[in-house]
Amino acid sequence: MEDKNFKKSFGNRVRYLRNLAGLSQEKLAENVGLSTKTISYIENGKNTISFNKIPLLAKGLGVPIYKLFVFTDSENNKEMLEKLLNSATDKEINSIAEIVKIVLSIK
Repeated sequence: MEDKNFKKSFGNRVRYLRNLAGLSQEKLAENVGLSTKTISYIENGKNTISFNKIPLLAKGLGVPIYKLFVFTDSENNKEMLEKLLNSATDKEINSIAEIVKIVLSIK
């Protein structure tokens, strides 16, 4: 993965986890000891975070460190599903809905 792609993926992941935690950039910055501007730059892939701040970032987000680096997640799957559903016919959507009902009923 190129450096630019990694920064963008990492930033998207931080934003996703921050939103999931219900935190504003300001609150996360306060929790981690960084400026709001730095959090914004990280989320937009313009800046990186120093190695020693990674545990603080994870703690501020309420996640284990490794979750900062898991770039394939439900957010990407939701986006993919949304794109697929937007291009599906009504008949296909009905079929997909039936399949989802069956899958969700299995526990």
